Amino acid sequence: MANDQAPGDHVMPAVPIALTVTRYRCPFCTRSRSRKAATVEHIGRCWHNPEVRACLTCDHYDAGGDACGCEPGCNWGNSGHPYHPSCGADLPLGENDRPVSGCPQWQTREEATT
Repeated sequence: MANDQAPGDHVMPAVPIALTVTRYRCPFCTRSRSRKAATVEHIGRCWHNPEVRACLTCDHYDAGGDACGCEPGCNWGNSGHPYHPSCGADLPLGENDRPVSGCPQWQTREEATT
C-alpha cells in the first residue's frame, strides 16, 4: 500500500472524543433534561412529588397488576379489572388510568399509618 501523504502532513486518528454534558434530574423520578428551567417545571407537576398531591404518592392509590388473588396487596377486581390501577377513595383516575394531580382526598402513606 502506497503512502500518499506528503512529509509533515498529519492525519487525525478516528477515535471517540470525550464530552461532558450537564443534565438536570428530577429528585422524585428518573426524568432528566438539558435545561434547568425545564426540569424545574417538571418538578412542579411530577406525579412522584408529594407536593403535587398526585395518585402515585397517595395512600388510596392501588397500582394494580398483581392480580394473582393469593398475595397481600393483590387488587383482584378492585377497579373492575385486575390490571388497572384504582383509587381506594372511589375517585376516578384520569383518562387512560393516568394519575390525577391536586386531589382533594390525597393522603400521604405515612398519614394513613399513624
